[in-house]
Amino acid sequence: MHNQLLLLRKIRPRAVSRLADGAATAAGKRKGAPVAAAAAATAPPKAKKQQDFGTNQAYVYYGLREDRYGLCEREFEFMKGSDLRLCERVIGELPQPRSMSLVDLQCWVIKLLRLHPEIQDLQIKGFFSEGLPLEFRPEWFYKGDWETHHMHNDDSWASYVKKVKRRYGMSMFVLCVDCSEIKHYRSLVKAGYGVYAQVGKVADHECMPTEVLPGQKSLSSKFPAQYLSYRLKDEHNMSMTAEEIVPFIADRYGDKISLPEAWRIKMKALEILFGTFYDSYNSVPRLLKDIGYKNYGNYVNIKDTEVVGCKSFRVLDRIFWSPAPCVLAFTYCRPVLCIKGTSLCGKYQPLLLTALALDANDNLIPVAFAIIEGESKESWLWFLRNVKQSVVKERSGICIIHDYKRELLDAIEDLQNNPQEQEPHTWRDIQSRWCIEHLTENLSAHFGGKKSAVLFNKLCQQSQPSKFTDIWKDLDDLTLRYTTENDSVASEEMEQESVEHDEAELESQSPSHQLDSADDEEEVNQGGDSKSKITRFTEWIRLKPLEKWSLLHDTDGARYGIMGINIADIYEGNHVLKGIKCLPLNAIVEVTHQRMAEYFKERSAAAKKAIGNPSMNFPECVQDAMNAKMQKAQIHSVTCMEIKENKYFPGEEVQKFKVQSNQKKVVVQLTSEYTRISRDHARELTKRAECSCNKSKLLHKPCSHVIAVCCQIGVTTADYMSPYYTLPYLDNTWSGNCDVPKFSPDYKIIMPFDKPTWIPDKKLECGLSVFRTSDRVQSVMDEEEQQSSST
Repeated sequence: MHNQLLLLRKIRPRAVSRLADGAATAAGKRKGAPVAAAAAATAPPKAKKQQDFGTNQAYVYYGLREDRYGLCEREFEFMKGSDLRLCERVIGELPQPRSMSLVDLQCWVIKLLRLHPEIQDLQIKGFFSEGLPLEFRPEWFYKGDWETHHMHNDDSWASYVKKVKRRYGMSMFVLCVDCSEIKHYRSLVKAGYGVYAQVGKVADHECMPTEVLPGQKSLSSKFPAQYLSYRLKDEHNMSMTAEEIVPFIADRYGDKISLPEAWRIKMKALEILFGTFYDSYNSVPRLLKDIGYKNYGNYVNIKDTEVVGCKSFRVLDRIFWSPAPCVLAFTYCRPVLCIKGTSLCGKYQPLLLTALALDANDNLIPVAFAIIEGESKESWLWFLRNVKQSVVKERSGICIIHDYKRELLDAIEDLQNNPQEQEPHTWRDIQSRWCIEHLTENLSAHFGGKKSAVLFNKLCQQSQPSKFTDIWKDLDDLTLRYTTENDSVASEEMEQESVEHDEAELESQSPSHQLDSADDEEEVNQGGDSKSKITRFTEWIRLKPLEKWSLLHDTDGARYGIMGINIADIYEGNHVLKGIKCLPLNAIVEVTHQRMAEYFKERSAAAKKAIGNPSMNFPECVQDAMNAKMQKAQIHSVTCMEIKENKYFPGEEVQKFKVQSNQKKVVVQLTSEYTRISRDHARELTKRAECSCNKSKLLHKPCSHVIAVCCQIGVTTADYMSPYYTLPYLDNTWSGNCDVPKFSPDYKIIMPFDKPTWIPDKKLECGLSVFRTSDRVQSVMDEEEQQSSST
């Protein structure tokens, strides 16, 4: 009895009165049990009242537990209830704890803390103690009698909910969560630019994980991701899609999974291999710096932003790297760089930029890489300046082929004409040309149809003025006909809609079908007229300079006949870049360096084999083109028109020939002249060929007419071939020592005193938009966007 009194003194008076009321109620029920039974037999049945379990408050603890020396006291796996006093907390309200699955709980935590929606390493623990007061006060933490519940599956969560219900009546949950993103949560909150404004507030309708991820048992389950990771170690399988993973899991393990689950399994498998996507932002700068220090000639540049109030934390904005063997290889390639960019498809979606060169055999060589936060004039300027400093250096007359994008055009304009540009970033002689692949997409989007795209591609690659004019006229007629037909169809549809609309309006007399104001009517009219302003190809192309997209008007043949590169050929067909878009940042750097070493070894062996083949005078693709031109040259007739010799410099001469094939006549001019080289004024005889068909000048290779003249006068065609198409240049391109770069495999092990800590920009997060499985999810996402925009 004495012990019971002591226990009652420890309980607050409010709790004592509640216990007394409960005891009195129970006694009353026992006394009146027979009467209640008789009344229940005669009275009509009452509707069952739903039990109210209170507010279902959840105290969610998170954060890195550190002592006064900044060291982690205990790993999450070994964390106890007494450690909660060292954590930060957020208080939220669980919508329906009893009916929630583990996925429901995980998604609720993700929304509560505004974590990444595709987080893979989220861990949750539940704590329970019989000694806790009925009204929880967060500053009370008992060192003993804590039960720890690890949330591994639905059963473990349900067991914990039952205990809480029995002890607290569903009024209080004590949870602790951990993941890679939470370790730096305080700094992320400060660097989030309003992303974390609603932390701790989750509406009831936001918790819908069963629609987002149907059938998923746990968002952080390692099975079967562990088994898939073994397969993804093979670089040929690294680009496996979700559609390919579904049958793979079914065949190997008998589990039927959905596409969303397959995608998450792949993301988890990649994190098992390379570390989490979040941690990669902290490890990739250390990896790049390590490679730069230990591998001479590698160029690395990093741009970050300090987090206000957290000097040891920085948001990683941009990284740039250029392997030394690739820079050396570019010196023997044509002076042309193709610039391409694509979005990464991991948990964060920055842009991956790549600068590519082509060797004598048209093999792609990635010479520079960058990951930027998004397309803007400043980010493109930053990338191009780094390309100039690391790859181009002092080489002049470099042409870059790029997409038709306003931000990139403005950046190039600044490089060429901005007087504030200073060394080593100045690039005044940069030659800008547009990729016809991207320009063709824009044309097709405006005029539609494949015929216009085919004609436009033919027009871009045309080298003869007469054919260029004819194709232009055909393209004008085709686009005008398309526009006229579309306008007539649109007008008929509008008339039909107008008739139906008038009939409905007369019947309903509803004002809701009328325009709200004259401004709306003006916008409708302007919207209809804006498209009709451009009715044909000439009007669409008139503001685009000819030299930017036409081979015929390519000044000095700056693009060497390279009209553009399909992005699928780069990131799907190239050995170095295939399948890297979905990797963490550190994995992209590792994989590209490792593959580059293999690529150089393979290409070098092929180049030496071509040189050792006596039947090969040029690289394979050039040899095939020359053989086709040689057959065509056999039907040409050659007539010498004029020969001029220089009396003062024997050997210098100009020869003119007329070449006729069927009804076509062209003029070929062969020029031999001395040029001064080196300091001792040694002279070398150089030869060049010009043809009125323009192909020799534009492509820097002899056309069939030049080949016919060479055969007629008995000289080799190699004299009139650019050295960038020769076997020695091909061999020198791949002769660089490209071994797997040296870097410490422990770069991902980061100690607490390793500062600064780099974190990602929350604005680059990507959600589950690829695998939304219902309209309801889409509507909820739209509601969230509207709420965020209104706040």
